[in-house]
Amino acid sequence: MRVTIVIPTYNERENVGKTIDGLEKVFPELPEDQMGILVIDDNSPDGTAGIVKAKAKQYGNIYLLPNREKKGLGAAYIKAFQYAMAKLNAEAVFEYDADGSHQPQYIPPMVKLLAGEADVVVGSRYIPGGSMPPDWGAFRKFVSFVGNLIARVVLFTPQYTDMTSGFRGSKTKYINQIDLPNLLSKQFAYKIQLYYELHKLGAKIVEYPIEFIDRDVGKSKFPRNNVRDSLRVVFSLRLRDSQKLIKVMVVGGVGTIVQLIAFNLLRAGLNLALAQNISIELAIISNFILNNIWTFKARSWSWVRFIKFNVLSLGSIVIQNVVLLGGVYLLGRSVLIENGLVLLGILLGLTWNYLMYTRVVWK
Repeated sequence: MRVTIVIPTYNERENVGKTIDGLEKVFPELPEDQMGILVIDDNSPDGTAGIVKAKAKQYGNIYLLPNREKKGLGAAYIKAFQYAMAKLNAEAVFEYDADGSHQPQYIPPMVKLLAGEADVVVGSRYIPGGSMPPDWGAFRKFVSFVGNLIARVVLFTPQYTDMTSGFRGSKTKYINQIDLPNLLSKQFAYKIQLYYELHKLGAKIVEYPIEFIDRDVGKSKFPRNNVRDSLRVVFSLRLRDSQKLIKVMVVGGVGTIVQLIAFNLLRAGLNLALAQNISIELAIISNFILNNIWTFKARSWSWVRFIKFNVLSLGSIVIQNVVLLGGVYLLGRSVLIENGLVLLGILLGLTWNYLMYTRVVWK
């Protein structure tokens, strides 16, 4: 497997040489893999590029990619990934810090996981065996932990522990499917969206414990607005992916009104079950028309889709009838009880409907 380790740099003259040497020492543990290092340098005035050029002559598998447009860490990684895939034929790329906070001894086991069943390997600080720098203050550890927690909760990804990790190896067959130039952030928060997009593509993500250590030399480049930017990315992703659900809920609200009006007009003169099912069918017609035009923006009417919609709505109909008739049997009849049971059935049927809408009717 051809593996490229991407190292973004800016004024890392004192660190980059040691970082490259450390990686080269562990590469022999991976004799079947073609290991390379791609340094993307943001036009460092301290001579970082010169150190990289010297190392390229020494080892032969070092590549320097000048980056004269300094737009942030995420922008640098995006440019480097595209170069690694197009020019170096990389089958996997690693995100790796130049400052020594990522330790080279983790590269061989992480590459071996990628060569096996894993599609993405993430160096995690929050699983057994992983750790944070001991010299970090309580506030910095708190911000890191809470940031991860918020990302996992909002993006519905509780199975992962470290969505802000900057130490990650990914197969390029998945990276290549992501719209890299249009990620929401070009700063540190890019890594949250990249993690989430890999998850959505169905990549098998494996976390590997790492001991994260703080840099010894140089100044941290952690931007002051990182927390705000990360929150913006996380909630923007949730809103983007929830738009259809929100629209389905709005349409369902309209359908609920249609159903309740019809049910109350019919309940006095018809059998309760008949009144219920006629009102449900009227709501189904309303829901189909609005979802077809607005939620899923179908270009034309389709009788096949309409029939499929009705058939799949049987699940919701069954749910609503069980709730209404079972509830009346247990609680008795009254306007308040019956309307309350109708609303409860509608809410329970919403989950079924949304799954059927997005996976079958307008998949």
